Parts: sequence; C-alpha cells; structure tokens
Amino acid sequence: MMNVCIAGAAGDGVRGGGVILGKIFSELGYSVFVYQEYQSRIRGGYNASVVRASEREIDSHAYYYDALICLQDYVFERHVDRLRGLLICDSSFSLDHDRKVEFPISETVKKLNLPDVSRNIAAISVFCKLFGVDIEVLEKVIRESFGERGERNIEAVKAVYEDLNVSIGQMQRVGERKELVSGAKAIAEGMLNAGLKFYYAYPMTPASPILHILAADSRCIALQPENEIAAIMMVIGSAFGGERAAVGTSGGGFALMSESISLAGMAEIPVLIILAQRSGPSTGMATFTAQQDLYFALNPAHGEFPLIVASPLTIEDSYKLAGDLLNLAWEFQTPAILLTEKHMTESYTTAKLGGVVKKEVEIFREKCSEVFERYKITESGISPYASPPALVKANSNEHDEYGFATDDAEIATKMYAKRMRKEKEIAKVVENLEPFVEMKNGKDWIVTWGSNFGAVKEVAEELGFSVAAVRFMRPLFLPKISGEMFCVECNYAGLLAKLLEAEGLEVKRILRWDGRPFTPEEIRREIERWAE
Repeated sequence: MMNVCIAGAAGDGVRGGGVILGKIFSELGYSVFVYQEYQSRIRGGYNASVVRASEREIDSHAYYYDALICLQDYVFERHVDRLRGLLICDSSFSLDHDRKVEFPISETVKKLNLPDVSRNIAAISVFCKLFGVDIEVLEKVIRESFGERGERNIEAVKAVYEDLNVSIGQMQRVGERKELVSGAKAIAEGMLNAGLKFYYAYPMTPASPILHILAADSRCIALQPENEIAAIMMVIGSAFGGERAAVGTSGGGFALMSESISLAGMAEIPVLIILAQRSGPSTGMATFTAQQDLYFALNPAHGEFPLIVASPLTIEDSYKLAGDLLNLAWEFQTPAILLTEKHMTESYTTAKLGGVVKKEVEIFREKCSEVFERYKITESGISPYASPPALVKANSNEHDEYGFATDDAEIATKMYAKRMRKEKEIAKVVENLEPFVEMKNGKDWIVTWGSNFGAVKEVAEELGFSVAAVRFMRPLFLPKISGEMFCVECNYAGLLAKLLEAEGLEVKRILRWDGRPFTPEEIRREIERWAE
C-alpha cells in the first residue's frame, strides 16, 4: 500500500498530476483513491492531491504520506508533519528532510522549452523512476490522457529517466488494468444509463464537473442557463414534455430552487436534483467538503409532498443511486434528491460502472380533444402521466383530477391525500433497494453516511466494529443496532446522530467541520480518545 501527496500552487497542475499518478497505479492493477484539496483561486496558494494505491479495495485516502512531491518549496511546511517517507523536490529548494531526493525539475522543463506546468509530469517521472515503474507505463498513461499534446510531456519523462540514476524499489504489476473514475463521472453515467436526455446547471463548485462531463456527451443535451432558478424550471419544463431531465448545484444554488421544488411536488413532475454539498453557511469555504445540508435536503420547500432523498457511500454507489433516483422520480412522479459532497464528486477511484438501466414508465403522448385526467385519484397515489401533444394541464395551485385550480375542501382533501399516499409506495420500493449497508464485525457499531464510509469501513474491520451506513435518508431505514455506537459525520451538530437519537438510540459523535474529509487514522484516533 502507498499514499503519495503532490503539493504545489494553483496553476502547477497539482490536480491533473494526481489524476495522472492515479492512472499509473491503476494501469498496474492497483485499487486507487485520489483526494483533491484546493483553494478557490486560479494562481498561487496551495493545492494538494493525495493518491493512495493498494492491492486490496479502498475507498479513502490515508493521513500519512509514504512520499511527498513538492512543486513549490513553501508548501512543504503544510505537509511535513504527515510525511513518513520520501521527499521529492526541485534541487533548487532548501528543504530539510532526512529522506530527500532532489532533481533539477524546473531546469529540465526549461531546457526542453516546455510550459512551466509540465513540472508536474517531470516530478511524477522522478517518483516513477525511483520506484521502478516501467517508462512504457508512464508514456502510455500520458498519451491516453493528453493525446497529441502528450508527446511534448513524454520528452520530460525520457529526460528524467535518462538523468536520474537512483532507485528505491521495483513496483510490479499486481493485476489487470482498472479504470479510474471521478464521482462526477459516475453520477453522469448513472443518469445517462437511466435515460437522462436534458441536464441544466449554473456552474457551482462542486457540482460543476457533472455539467462539464455531460456537455461533452452526445447522449444528452446539457445547457447552462442564466441562474439556478432558470435551471430547475427548465428541468420541470422538460419533464412536463415527457423527457427525463436533471439539475445539479450546491447549497447556495439549491436555496434558490426551493419554490420550484415545491412546484414540482404540487404538479407531480419528476425532477432529479444533484445537491453536492460544500462547506457553509453562505459561501463558506467554496472548494471544501461538508455534510451540513442533510436537513435542508429532507425539507427543501414549503408544503408537504412526497420526496426521495439518498446519499451515495462510494463513487460506484454514486453511479447506482443517480440512476435509481432518476428512475424513482419518474416511477412516483415526484422530486428526488441525490445528496452528495465535494469529497465524492471531485475524488477519483478505480471503479466498474454497470447495471443501471432505464425503468420505463407509460406516458400518454397522443392528441386528444379533451383534457387528460392527469391527476386521477388512485389507490397508490400514482396517476397516469401524459405530455404534449396530449391536452394536459399542470398547476401550481391545488387542483382537481384534470389539473384545474380549486379551493373546494372536499377535492383538496382527496387530492392532498392522493399525493401523500405515494410515500408508502415509495417506502415499499426503497426497502428493496438496500436503504443501508450493514457490515457485522462485532457488538459495537459505527454509523455513518456519505463519503465517510470508505474510511469507516477500514477502521471497523481493524478494530472489530459493525458498520451501518445509511444510503436512503427519506424514507429512512435503519438496521437493528445495539451496543456502543459511534456516529461519524462532517458537520458540527451530528445531523444523522440526531435522527438516531430520535429513534431512542444513544450515540457518541465523531465529527469534523473544517472542510476536510476523514481518513482512517483520524477516526481510529477519535475512537481511542472515547476509550480513554
């Protein structure tokens, strides 16, 4: 197992370098996780990409580094306390460390007349040569990642391999090549495989990568309107027209969508919303992760209406839940929210994406001379769906079975109850979709949700804890839990912990709200503190 950090300034290609190194490990058959940490700035400051590789499956980076690649000298102080292995840096830096390999990285790039950002490839080449990675592997990854532009960077690779004569070990292939996938890519693929045709979003970190990915995909139309209100209204319009659509945003943009979500609830329009959490309140720390919007997602708008909320545990799970929620929204004609996080959408892991298919629903699309009975009262609460050219009426007001506004007490009572009956039907379906993941290792438990699962799973296996990881938040299902219980979350109050306490359970909280995700070492340390 190896945990490598690449650190430098914004503009140094740190994030791209982390992905390249992750692809090198995955090319050799390793399971890989890549964590990206960066400031909200274009140049300067500090960025870091932590790349972890293992022969066993992992879904988390680690706290301590086996190697630190410094692209700027001043970032060393931010990371030295985590370094337990080798420092790789430019020979012009004056950094004090017992195990250090210096190489004229900047000078090599300059001699080859390459752009300054190519120092990231040169530095990665130093790492690969030191650890015995065949040059052919590195060249292949660069060509696949950059196409024709990669040939110039390969000049830097060759120069490093020729000039560096130090070797530390030989990194062997451990299996077949694995695909490195981002959380944003997984969400996009899940929606596409479930029949997504339109995606609307106003750019907002950390949901923006989903828009970028879908804009380049011919299977759907991705549009950026003038703001978040326009985005969700376009989703409602597309769904009214019978086409599957979704919108993606973060907390600030989601707040603007509140009234439209309520409209979708009343008009029974299937809408999928990707809510990618970041640190708040307000702008907070725009490029850092959090799990602060759980209650906001559970209660996103005024009035009562059926709502489905789920949070993925891994990047592979992001793919599955994105597809499941789009299908569920259409099956039950109601809004659904995929509640994810910056740590999930912008991280990468080796994953196999497959299994999501579009679940067809019947849509009446024929011309007719009479208004369609769109809101017919049924035992399940699910009415027939119709879209133009059928004569169909949607209404934000309370309405009768044909969509005409009404304030009649009897009709309002029946229509309200019709909509709310869908909640029981939703619960029946969700119960068979693995609403939580349960791993039994011992009598005591760690309960969590979202991206914490990867780190929690490792610690639980090591210390002998059982794990309950919640996927569906509404409707909420929990396993039978007894014994001592810890709840791991990235927020201040312990939002899931409060829901557990409402069920009569006693919970010990392990929380952080500094914008950084948990590593296994940090969770283990907190459990040990409780034991003292």
